[in-house]
Amino acid sequence: MTLKEILQIRNVRYFLMFRSSYFARFYYPIFTLLYLDYGLTLSQFAMLNVVWAATIVLAEVPSGAFADTLGRKKLVVLSSIVMFIEIAMIAVVPTGNPTLVFSVFLVNRILSGLAMALASGADEALAYDTLKEQGQEDLWPRVLQIQLRIASSVGIVVTLVGAAMYDVNFMASVFNFLGLETPQNTQDIMRIPVFATLIVAMIAIYSALSMREAKKILPPNTTKWATTVSSLKLTLNTGKWVLSTPYVLFILLYYSLFEHTSRMFLTMSSQYYLAINIPIIYFGFIGAGISLLKIILAGQSRRLAESLAPKPFIAVMGIATIATYYWISLGWSIYGVLPALLLIFIIMTMNIFISYHLNKKTESHNRATVLSFKGLMFNLGYGLIGILYAYYYKLVSQNYTEQQIAEHVDFIASLSSFVYYFAFIFITISAAFYLKERKLMIF
Repeated sequence: MTLKEILQIRNVRYFLMFRSSYFARFYYPIFTLLYLDYGLTLSQFAMLNVVWAATIVLAEVPSGAFADTLGRKKLVVLSSIVMFIEIAMIAVVPTGNPTLVFSVFLVNRILSGLAMALASGADEALAYDTLKEQGQEDLWPRVLQIQLRIASSVGIVVTLVGAAMYDVNFMASVFNFLGLETPQNTQDIMRIPVFATLIVAMIAIYSALSMREAKKILPPNTTKWATTVSSLKLTLNTGKWVLSTPYVLFILLYYSLFEHTSRMFLTMSSQYYLAINIPIIYFGFIGAGISLLKIILAGQSRRLAESLAPKPFIAVMGIATIATYYWISLGWSIYGVLPALLLIFIIMTMNIFISYHLNKKTESHNRATVLSFKGLMFNLGYGLIGILYAYYYKLVSQNYTEQQIAEHVDFIASLSSFVYYFAFIFITISAAFYLKERKLMIF
């Protein structure tokens, strides 16, 4: 099937549009710096992300079950609306009162987590089941490859423009051209990427509304409350099925480890780039380079994920990730970008592998619920690493002077924790897998 034919499938087309616009956020290239410029500390930043993850943990699986029973489109639409609201909050919050700023960002993180939980699994299930209805489910890895390339193409524009919006010198020339007062620091321009993201959020709302789903008709003598109870039962039954299916359980455990450790680091990537002496204006070029890398290597990632047997694939990815985190922890000036790029490729390949094998083993009636368990396990891990990192960073920073902290020496020193954390959990999961594999052939 050609690309044009794939895009003619309505739910697949709007799934691609939704994913590309939902994550197209102009403030991502300077995410950590944005929070710090609003007046938050790095420890507060880490803890706010723990709140974000905890919200998803509480809402993730029930939302997936509701998607399977009440309708997936409803949750995707609601997710896009909540996402718009949470971005609008930080676009307008005044910065004079630190307590107010923290409170608003706290609510923002809760709403952001809720929005992620509502969409997680539901949009993917809509698109996958549309393919399955047509007997084309084998096209799913290709759809993921297309989605990766489209999102990366959009990401090139978003990261370049977003980083430029945060560069004082560049924006000063823009302001002068428009006859406006010249900005003096990043605090004067920090809201511009946020307002730009609000505009893109409208595209996500449009694409969510444009998806189609067969109307769910309640059986005779069935109330909404009974359907809600049914949703919760589906959640419990799916949880039991995941725990009793080693293939799925270990796939999810490995996914969570790879994803939440990389997400924690990549969330702080702007701080990392600043620490290795890269000017803010180049953050956009790095982001564009990452997007270009994804476009070029998407095919290789898909072929690697499909062709390599699960056990050697996971072993190679695990060893490569440990080596990459060690390279990152060295904090090499300028050249420290290279391991960050390698980490992107590893996670990109791992995500295709996980989605391919998870959907392959999951039935349609509980697909969104299982995919929500995938998000649940990721966010449990993300919450854990967020708490541990916030505590570890606070301990590490106490050993450095204010001058060293200003030069980000303490931040670079804290990055070694990623090596030890990932290696310890990877070895633990692999040991459990080995013991289970001796009793029962899993892969």
